[in-house]
This record gives sequence, structure tokens and C-alpha cells, in this order.
Amino acid sequence: MRLFLAGNKQFYQVGRLIKICGLRDAWYEEVDDPEKIVSLLKRERNGSHIFTFFQRPPNIEPQYNYYMENYPVSIIKINSYDDWHNKTIGKKTRYSIRKAHKEGVDIRITEFNDDFVKGISEIYNETPIRAGKKFPHYKDSLEKVKRENETFKERSVFLGAYYRNELIGFTKIVIEKEFADILQHLSKLSHKEKCASNALMAKAIEICASREIGYLAYGDWDESGIGLFKKNNGFTEMVLPQYYIPLNWIGHLALRFDLHKPLHKLLPKRMVPFLKDIRHKILRLRLSE
Repeated sequence: MRLFLAGNKQFYQVGRLIKICGLRDAWYEEVDDPEKIVSLLKRERNGSHIFTFFQRPPNIEPQYNYYMENYPVSIIKINSYDDWHNKTIGKKTRYSIRKAHKEGVDIRITEFNDDFVKGISEIYNETPIRAGKKFPHYKDSLEKVKRENETFKERSVFLGAYYRNELIGFTKIVIEKEFADILQHLSKLSHKEKCASNALMAKAIEICASREIGYLAYGDWDESGIGLFKKNNGFTEMVLPQYYIPLNWIGHLALRFDLHKPLHKLLPKRMVPFLKDIRHKILRLRLSE
């Protein structure tokens, strides 16, 4: 992925042959005038073929006439904390929340300071592989950890899971107008049995409910891996409209022949878990060499 500036906005660009770009902070920046952005991108000539953006939660009804595909994301609709705790999640998840507290895990709103950044860095550096993939923040410098986690600090809530004054998990929640979004949610694998991730999620729901925030988002919808954790904690699929606007003739051809789609979306669904397992084994072998 490459980043570039156009006007006063920062964009990402992905793809080798067909280059697709979008706002870097798409979850946190509304696209209220797509034509203005398209004109800007065409004028800047940054090498992109297609511009993409999606409507943010909970706006699921299409508002534009551009070429559109479904973008499934993970969402919890929040009525109250009690409703989530007693009706949405199951017995196993409720047990995990109770277990975290019995184990002595303390969940609290945390100030974003140097000690918190050092704790995040220790979590990052625990393992080079997470969820069967190479973990991109492994061995990041403290400066980079601080820089990347202090984004949207003025409208973020940082939660820490502490065990005997050691940070064993953290969550970053960004508060938007109609929803909140979990930007980071990570715990130490060495303390997995303490269920800090479940306790952190419970606190996130409690905070959203107390602020009368109706929706909590947590990335893409996926029923495997971390998707199972999301499902057990009450997240369901919400399908948002995602638009693709060609910036030149290459973009038009790419959309016509589905060349804008990544390889894993073109493969049969039954092959994806098999290929993920192979990727995980290859990563493990490389690390053991």
C-alpha cells in the first residue's frame, strides 16, 4: 500500500496492475461530495485507476448512482449494557467476562501517555504472527507506536486491561456522530486464559451505552478467526454500500471485467480457509528457520 496527498486529503493506493485509491481515514471522514474528490484525483494524476468509498454506519440505503458492491462490516446495535449482557451475548461470553474480574484483571479508561505507549509496544512485540498472519506492528519503534495510536486522540477513548499493574490488553475506540469504532483491540497471548479481550469489549459496550451511542463497529465481517470472537461478543453483519468510480479508461475496463477485485474474492469460498491455513504454516516455518 502506498500513501499520497491530493489537495489537503491523504489517500491510500493498493493494487499492482489495477490501482485503487480511497481516503486513508475512510471510517472517520465522510465523503459528502464524491465528484469533487474525483475531479481532484483526475487533476492530480497520481496513477490511480479507480476511486472507492463507502457509506458509514448505520447508513445502509444507497445514496449514489455509481457502480456499487456490498461491503459487510461488523456491528453491534446498542440499546443498553444490560440488554447486551443479558440478551445479546451467550453464557460462555458472560462467563469469560466474570472470569477476567475473578482473575484480577482491572479494566479502566487510560490516559494516552508514555507508560501506556510502552505497554502497547510490549503487546505488539509479544509475537510476530497474529490470527494466522504476519503481524505488521511487530518490532515497531516506540515513536511509531505512539504516532500511529495517537491519531484522532481528541475523540478517542483508550481502555487498558491491567494485571498486577502490567498492561495485558488495550482497546482504542473512536467516537463518531452516529457510531463508535474499535480501531485497536489487542491482548497478550501469554495471558489469554484471563479473558482480558472479553472484559475490554464489555467495557467498550458500557461506555457506548452510557453515551447513548447506538452502534459500535469493529472492522470487516468475517465468520472465521477473529470473526468468531466478534460473533460471540454480539457483533452481526451490516452491509454497507461501497462505490467504485473509474478515473480513466483503465478503470472503466477494470470494473467491466471485475479486475478491481482482489484474488481472494474471486476464489471459491471453500478454498479460503484452506489457503489461510497454508499461509499460517508457511509463516511458522519461516520463523523457525
